[in-house]
Amino acid sequence: MSKQTYTVSGMTCAACVRHVEKALTSTPGVTTAAVNLATSTVSIEGTASFAAMARQVDDAGYGLVRIKLEATGGAVDELAPALRRMIFALALTAPMLATMIPGLGWHLQGWVQALLATPVVFGAGLGFFRRAWKQALHGQASMDTLIALGSGIAWAFAMGEWWNSAHHLSFETAAALVAFLLTGKYLEARAKSRATDALTALLSLAPPTALRIELDGSVFEVPVSELHPGDRARVLPGQSVPADGRVTTGLAEVDESMLTGEPLPIAKASGDSLVAGTVVHGSALEMEILAVGADTQLAHMAAMVAQAQGSKAPAQDLADRISAVFVPTILVLAAVTFAGWWWLGGGFAHAWRPAVTLLVIACPCALGLATPVAVMVGLGAAARKGVLVRDAAALEALGQATDLVFDKTGTLTEGRPRLRRVIACGAMSGDDLLAVAASLERDSEHPIARGIRSAFKGAVPPVADFRVHPGGGISGGVSGLSWRLGSESFLGLTFQDVDEDGIAIGLANEAGLQGLFILGDRLREEAPRVIAALSQQGLKLHLLTGDRSAPAHLMATAAGISRVIAGVRPEGKLAELKKLQEQGAIVGFVGDGVNDAPALAQADCGIAMGSGAGEQGTGAAMAAAPLVLLRPGLEPILAARKLAEKTHRVIRQNLGWAFGYNLLLVPLAALGQLERFGGPMLAGMAMGLSSLTVVLNALRLRR
Repeated sequence: MSKQTYTVSGMTCAACVRHVEKALTSTPGVTTAAVNLATSTVSIEGTASFAAMARQVDDAGYGLVRIKLEATGGAVDELAPALRRMIFALALTAPMLATMIPGLGWHLQGWVQALLATPVVFGAGLGFFRRAWKQALHGQASMDTLIALGSGIAWAFAMGEWWNSAHHLSFETAAALVAFLLTGKYLEARAKSRATDALTALLSLAPPTALRIELDGSVFEVPVSELHPGDRARVLPGQSVPADGRVTTGLAEVDESMLTGEPLPIAKASGDSLVAGTVVHGSALEMEILAVGADTQLAHMAAMVAQAQGSKAPAQDLADRISAVFVPTILVLAAVTFAGWWWLGGGFAHAWRPAVTLLVIACPCALGLATPVAVMVGLGAAARKGVLVRDAAALEALGQATDLVFDKTGTLTEGRPRLRRVIACGAMSGDDLLAVAASLERDSEHPIARGIRSAFKGAVPPVADFRVHPGGGISGGVSGLSWRLGSESFLGLTFQDVDEDGIAIGLANEAGLQGLFILGDRLREEAPRVIAALSQQGLKLHLLTGDRSAPAHLMATAAGISRVIAGVRPEGKLAELKKLQEQGAIVGFVGDGVNDAPALAQADCGIAMGSGAGEQGTGAAMAAAPLVLLRPGLEPILAARKLAEKTHRVIRQNLGWAFGYNLLLVPLAALGQLERFGGPMLAGMAMGLSSLTVVLNALRLRR
């Protein structure tokens, strides 16, 4: 029995979720089907073929699409068509709505209105009718049913008015209904367009080509897809490892920060393992390929992100939660209204007007716009405060969070080794020692080299016979002396007076050890202030890192965090977050590296540090996280918390207005009290007014 995840197209509400799940579970061979409305995906367990499942879903009025990790996903494909439909519908509807402006004196002939409205209703809105028809064949209904009935009957009613030469025609009601709903659908498609960015960013770490070593020793550049287990490949300095494997020849340092989150490369020699996407430094390596494609650790990490995204509770608003009752209730009320007026002797001509008015006025335009408009305005407000919001549910979760978990390196700290102090062990001064070390490190791309060079502000002396010793250090001639700079084992010495939490690098010549350089990461300047403010708001704060225990506790104490878990790999971070969530906590996670991507996706609110977005780690972290700090530092978290509360409040107000509008006007429509004010025409105006109200309310977030 296998478990697969697919994209589902055409879903609009919670009723659609139930329809898709019912269609799939009725397919022979399907054991379980769990639909995620927020990401438009479904996870299926069973043995049924894709073709069989796709037929069942298509019969229900929706579409089932394969997800390919190599691709950017289906959400992006939906965006352009949704935009075209929205623009087409709004452009044709606008002239008809303009005729309703008092004092304009603009009147369109009936044939012009019919020519404008018909393509909107049955062209741009064709999807509503297609899904409603297929659902009706299965005895099901959704908001598509209301939209199709409301716009279709309103169009037919307008055609009758035109046929009877009425002065005012109701074509704008039918067209405006479709146009407003398509606007909401476009905003939804735009939000979903980034659903698979995290997977793309992760998999892009692996290079597209590799240097394969043939049996005769020749080397050819081939696509990574042509590699197979057992092949041999060469990885040059500065290049990424193309697949999982082990070193067969060579000695070099490999940057595995995508797995560990720590910036220091690890020495790799014959027999050591290599992971796809990691970067080789110092010298070339030859490797044996052990796993390729979907079997690599990189692909497994991408799968963890996908699973974490799909396993979240759907970000369903109040409209989705009550749609199971709302849609059938409106249909029953419309039928009762029609029958009641017919029974009272009004005949068909009078009975269908209140029923049409009820259907039109109950169509969920305001409901469809209440949340996405507030989110779009809130997104702009958040961006001005240094926070990019990808998911309204995550922003809401930040406002309601009980626990906030921090990564260490690059999150609480600056993420790069800095020189803390120089210890002179001989006659040379600290400045002279630093000048020699900076000269030796002049051409090195190693993080320690950057830390030493940044501490020396003068002109570096020239270096001769420069040589890199992977995993140990470097050597070269400076000012007529031979120098070696590196670790204890490389120098064959024992360092004294070394900070336990720091990195000690020794500088020696023929006379012995001349000096020590103590480097270490540094806590962000604003970290204690931000941590204190978050703690005062009642949040439980945690530090979760792949680093060693000593430096982790040192940084946590300096920042003001009491709970520390160190030495944790990506899967361990994921497990810790799940454990907190199982205890009922609403968890936020702040991180910056590729290794943080699964945790950022699993958290109720993932927050990525966006400074340095061009770096290997941060790009995937930003793609996985629904919230990204655009400004450097942790300060934007405080602003995001405040904005989260305001946005949530506006969304609730919008939904309250939208439902209140229905609760007030639906009974009046059923009782015929709106007929004296224009019936369906008033319904169309009220529908537009309700949408305008929620938009104006959302715009308050800009202040």
